[in-house]
Parts: sequence; C-alpha cells; structure tokens
Amino acid sequence: MDLWKGAWYLAKHELAKDRWRSLFTFAFVLYMLLFSVPLFIDNWEGEASRRFAWATDFIYLSLLPCLGFIFNKTMASYWKNDAYTKKMAQWRTMPISSRQIALGRLIQMAAVLLASQLLFFLLQYVILRLSGVELSPVSFILYALFWFFYSITMATAYVYWEIGHTGKIYLIVNFIYIFLFLLVTTALTMFKSGNIIVNSLLAIEDGNWWIVLAALAAAVAAVFIGVNRMENRLEKRSYRG
Repeated sequence: MDLWKGAWYLAKHELAKDRWRSLFTFAFVLYMLLFSVPLFIDNWEGEASRRFAWATDFIYLSLLPCLGFIFNKTMASYWKNDAYTKKMAQWRTMPISSRQIALGRLIQMAAVLLASQLLFFLLQYVILRLSGVELSPVSFILYALFWFFYSITMATAYVYWEIGHTGKIYLIVNFIYIFLFLLVTTALTMFKSGNIIVNSLLAIEDGNWWIVLAALAAAVAAVFIGVNRMENRLEKRSYRG
C-alpha cells in the first residue's frame, strides 16, 4: 500500500471511530477558555499579580498540545492497561508499514489539533473583543498560528512516547514535561521576564512576524524527525506490554 494512502486510511479510521468522543475534547476547550481568558486579560492589562503571572504560560505550554488528542477510553486507561501498546501490536499485524503507522498517527493528531485550536482561538478572540481588548485580526491570526505550530512540535513528541513506549513510561514522561513547564514558567515569573503569551502577541503586533515562520520551521522539523524516530522505534520496541 502507498505510504500516504495507508497513512490516510489509518487517520480516517481513527477519526471516524472517535467521532462522538471529539465532544469531550471540545468540552475541554471550553474548560480551558474558562480559566485562560481571564488570566490573559489580566496579563494583557498588566493587572496580573506576580503570584499567578505564570499560570497563563503554564496552561498554554502544557495543555495546548493536548488538544491534538481525543479524550477517549484508550487515553483514559493507557497507564493502567497499556492500551497504546496493544493497539500498536494490532496495527503491526496489518499490511501497513511502521512509517505509515507513524505518519497516520501524526495526521490524526494534526487534524484534531486544527479543529480544536480553531475553536479555541476563535472563541478566545470573540471573548477578548467583547471584553474590550483591542486586537488586530491579522496579528491575532498570526499569534494563533504561532501557538498552533508550537503545539504541533510538542504533540509530535507526545506521539513518539505514546506509540513507541509502554503506558507507564509515557505517563512518567508526561509528568516530566509538566514539571519542566512548571519550572520554566515559575522561573520567568520570579525573574520578572514577562509573560510568554502576551509577549508573543506583542512581538507580532510590533512586526516581528518571523517568530511565526520560526515556529513553522520547528514544526516541520519535528514532524520530519518524529516520523523517522517513530518508524525506528516501532520496528525495535517490544509489544508484550
């Protein structure tokens, strides 16, 4: 089977299977907006207390990439019954290559991420404008693209650990990422280095659109490297769980 044909088949199969479960992901988008928008407004207007200035950055850095994952039964129990290893073992018995599996999983992730972040940033923009925050539509679109490309980069790393390792290792790695994000965001707050979220939008509004291109380049590199690493890992890993 052709590389792209097999990858698209896997992606479409998984998306169709989880169709109604996507509602949980969209519900999580609304949950994120509930907490992130007030924090964004406070940081934008310079009213955020130093104690909680890190919170917006932490939400974006840690949770935005997670919007590329469907909150289904497999995701809820991967650490307990190693569901992803069992799924990969099943897929490896099919007439598709490891590269097709890796590419198909990334296509599925990117499709879910695009839909969920389109909803997230669209609603965020509407709420911000209704709250009296003056934002250029073009700048906000570029700002959304910047964070979408960041999310692709991080989500690709998550997928590598998801399909290439046991559920327990995947869980441990996720906790390590959370700890690192918490460390970075609190350090920036302690040293008064500003807010990443607000600064990224301000940079774009000041004409520094190159940061979007840099984020795009990082995302392309992450996907290219990720597919190769995932293919090698799927060929070598154990599927016994």
